[in-house]
Amino acid sequence: MTESLRAAESHRVPRTSHSDRTGLRRTVAALAFLSLALGVLAAGCKPSPEEKEANREEIAAFLKDYLPKMAEAYRTGDTEPLAGYAAQKEREAIKKRVRDLAKQGQILSPKLDSLQVENVTTWSRVNAYVTTVEVWDLRVLAAGSNTVLRQELNQSNRVKYQLKRDGGRWRIFWRQLEKAYDNN
Repeated sequence: MTESLRAAESHRVPRTSHSDRTGLRRTVAALAFLSLALGVLAAGCKPSPEEKEANREEIAAFLKDYLPKMAEAYRTGDTEPLAGYAAQKEREAIKKRVRDLAKQGQILSPKLDSLQVENVTTWSRVNAYVTTVEVWDLRVLAAGSNTVLRQELNQSNRVKYQLKRDGGRWRIFWRQLEKAYDNN
């Protein structure tokens, strides 16, 4: 045999037996079934319109409960009351902001005036992105006194949240101020 024939022989695809082809068909069929089952399962993870509305109401109530507690944490520097509401990372971010203000001899004293939930997007029943418009009265006080150093009353903020359901309850994974508007 010549070199080129030997090379061609070495690249030839081996014949498969009937049992090999049957096994391959079964594998392909099992993969197709698994893919279909995962698609049905994923579609089942989408909340129904009723669930979406219930989630929206539950999240709005959760935020109405959380935000005054967050404001108190800014006033006092104590984030422990937020433990049932916010993930450790979010509580640490609040602590850092409080410490940064304290280094400047200042305390933030926010008061929530109103909350409007603009959008709630949930997936897999345990995750949600939420956009709110929150109206706050913000006062920066001199530490150790009630002297107002500066204030922004009636400030509208568009805020984005990521929430995760943990133990049947929503928790804030992160909160980010997207835009602040001065309503005065």
